[in-house]
Amino acid sequence: MSSNAEDIMELHWLFDMLQHIDVGLVVLNDKYEIKLWNSFIENHSGVSSSIAKGQSLFNIFPTINSNWLQQKLDNVIALRTSIFISWEQRPHLFPFKSYRPITGIAEKMYQNVALRPITNADGTVKYVCMVVYDVTDVATNKESLSNANRKLDYLSKTDPLTSLHNRGNLDKVLSNAFDAFKQRGGSHALVMADIDHFKQVNDQYGHPVGDQVLQAVAKVLSSGARKTDFVGRYGGEEFVIVLPNTDAAGALFFCETVRKKIAEIKVKVADTTVSVTISFGISEASLSDKDVHDWLSRSDEALYKAKESGRNRSVVSGV
Repeated sequence: MSSNAEDIMELHWLFDMLQHIDVGLVVLNDKYEIKLWNSFIENHSGVSSSIAKGQSLFNIFPTINSNWLQQKLDNVIALRTSIFISWEQRPHLFPFKSYRPITGIAEKMYQNVALRPITNADGTVKYVCMVVYDVTDVATNKESLSNANRKLDYLSKTDPLTSLHNRGNLDKVLSNAFDAFKQRGGSHALVMADIDHFKQVNDQYGHPVGDQVLQAVAKVLSSGARKTDFVGRYGGEEFVIVLPNTDAAGALFFCETVRKKIAEIKVKVADTTVSVTISFGISEASLSDKDVHDWLSRSDEALYKAKESGRNRSVVSGV
């Protein structure tokens, strides 16, 4: 076989490989005009190679951010260096649909894209090769794992009945708030709350109704709090509220507002309704507190006074 015939055969093999390789290949000139458009791109875009060749890439895909991509293509040519675009930076450069049955949750194909300069024989660079990799499986698996981890983290910190922070998360929040007070000062309030006569609700109406009452109270407590506040279920019918950057007077105002709303709660049970009240004990962080337990104890003592004074009220420690 002659040398020319062998060269032609090699070119045929090369062209066939470029057309059927399982990655997208697009070659652009310095005017962003398409010079090569392989079968992968043709199949996923629905645009044939004969139509695409000679056209601007941005005419074929008008939704691509042209300014952003043009700058990258220009840098590849000017600096003669490759650029890699990860799906984590830009999940979908090309608006291709995902057809992978295993990852049917992905509407669009996740892509990694490599931009590589093509050097001519004279050393100049006037073309860029875009290599498009379908990484939908990798991306969706990673996102699913991240979502699962976020859910586990949420569940580990959340009381399943009330959706408030749980007791396990309380120690960390209290410690952080107390450390912030010791280091920077300021006013930080800690509130202990307890639903009045809750045992009677469980005894008279049953625990399912008691659960409804807890959920209703938790909803009022969380709706009255700011994003920076911590509202947690301490255990049973007890709750803890941490109010950063809030003095005792501000905490008292918060508790009284919430207390009145909770007194208006009506939980329907058969042909009647159940109402409850709640008591609050408030203390502001003090330099006399040796640790978090001292701070918590003062709020607990204030709550005890609220109970002893007739319930359905808010009491500030030391007042």
